[in-house]
Amino acid sequence: MKLSVLDWLLWVVKAVVSALLFVFMGIGGILVTRSAWTSANWLLELQAAWARQQPLVIIVGLVVVVLWLLLIRHFYEAVLLNRLIEAVSDLAPRVRDTESEGLPEKRWGRRLRPLVTNVNGVFDAAQAAMAEEREIERSKDEMITNVSHDLRTPLTSILGYLGLIINDEDEKLARKDLVKYANTAFSKAGQMKSLVEDLFDYTQVHQVDFKLRWAPLDLAAMLQQLAVNYELEAKNKHVVVSAVTNPDTIEMVGDPDRLARVFMNLINNALKYGDGATFVRLTAKTNKSENYVEVRVQNNGEKIPADSIKRLFDRFYRVESSRNTKTGGTGLGLAIVNGVVEAHGGTVRVESDDDLTSFIVQLPLQPELGNEA
Repeated sequence: MKLSVLDWLLWVVKAVVSALLFVFMGIGGILVTRSAWTSANWLLELQAAWARQQPLVIIVGLVVVVLWLLLIRHFYEAVLLNRLIEAVSDLAPRVRDTESEGLPEKRWGRRLRPLVTNVNGVFDAAQAAMAEEREIERSKDEMITNVSHDLRTPLTSILGYLGLIINDEDEKLARKDLVKYANTAFSKAGQMKSLVEDLFDYTQVHQVDFKLRWAPLDLAAMLQQLAVNYELEAKNKHVVVSAVTNPDTIEMVGDPDRLARVFMNLINNALKYGDGATFVRLTAKTNKSENYVEVRVQNNGEKIPADSIKRLFDRFYRVESSRNTKTGGTGLGLAIVNGVVEAHGGTVRVESDDDLTSFIVQLPLQPELGNEA
């Protein structure tokens, strides 16, 4: 750490003054051993002490020098500490600048270096927190934009079709047209309901005080029932939904409603975005020695781009380059999946190639009930 001219000047003055002080203290200590000294003969007494008590004089001199060196070191470190305080004060306003770096550690000496390391750690953590806050704000803005779009689009259709029905005062519309308009309005209302439910689930899962309703459940039976529930919808899309578990009964502890939502979201995702798929397959197998069950939701549809896999579970992220009114959604489904799985103490990941896309969920069979409702 380079000191300024003023710092060096103050340091030299302190060094000289302290040196004189210690010299006088050493002289005084030697003269105390000489009972016959006076202000007039103190120099002669010092010479006599040197001649007769040379070891004592040397010891006193060494003690004085050591004490002086320690004091000089203290003065120097005090100057460095003041400079460090000023540097930390200058560092605070730069927290918002993600390109700004912390303090150079090698400039502050061996004793202050751990303190500088800790300051840099706090600075980096503050920068990361600020970056995360900005990302959250950006995500919120994006959510508002996306939700506004997804609500406005079906709402406009609903108002339009209902307006046609209401304004048909002369009853010129055929009954089949009335039914068609009513069915379209009903379908659009269903899209809005689905969106609102996704928003509600997402906000619940990501609340700080989010609690699960733990209960014993048979995961195998749940997956089999879900496959049956989606059979008709999948058939209309020429897709076969099946579930295979090993063993046939998988007893575990979890939140049944939340876990059902997890696998419903994954099946919906496969049916919506697995273009060209002919099957959606649910498989589950247990590893009791490791206390977990692995569930795979697989489809043979279009491959997910590699650069999108890392962001699939991000809030409001969608693989589609534009908002597709046919598939719909706001990118909340997989974020809900990730939140619920993590709340259970599990993990979820994605593997995708030209043959198969797999969402792999690992859940503990007997989790630690840390967030019990």
